[in-house]
Amino acid sequence: MIELKGYKINSIQFENKAQNGTQLKLQNQVKYNVNYVDAENRCIGILDFRISDADMNPFEIRIEMVAEFTYTADEQKPDIHTGSFDQMFPFLRQAVNTLTSVSGMPGLLIPLMKLDKSSVSVNNNADADDGESTPLN
Repeated sequence: MIELKGYKINSIQFENKAQNGTQLKLQNQVKYNVNYVDAENRCIGILDFRISDADMNPFEIRIEMVAEFTYTADEQKPDIHTGSFDQMFPFLRQAVNTLTSVSGMPGLLIPLMKLDKSSVSVNNNADADDGESTPLN
C-alpha cells in the first residue's frame, strides 16, 4: 500500500496578462520523478506541472510540488510511481483551481490525468538520500 505522508508546494509561477475575453487554448506539460529510499520503504515524488496557451497568449502557470510517501516492501516501483502520482495530483488540481479563482478569473479545473505504468522508467541507482532529512522540512 502506498501512503501519502505529506506534501508541499516548492514554487508557483503565474502570469495572466491575456486581454479580458481572450479564448485560451491551454496545453499541459507534466514531469514526475520519484526518488526511492529503499531501506526505509519511503520515496519522494517531485511533480513539475506547466500550463500555457498554445497560441502564445501571455498566460502561464508553473507549479513544482514535492511529496513524501511510504510503501510496503512488496510494491513494484512502477506501481509506486503511478500510485504516488494519483495521490498527489488532486492537490495540484486544487492549487491550480484556487490560484486562478483568487486571481480574478474563473477557477480553472484541470482534467484528471493518469500515468501509463508501461511508460515508467526506473533507475536502480543508490538510495535518494541518507534517510535523515525530508524535503518537506
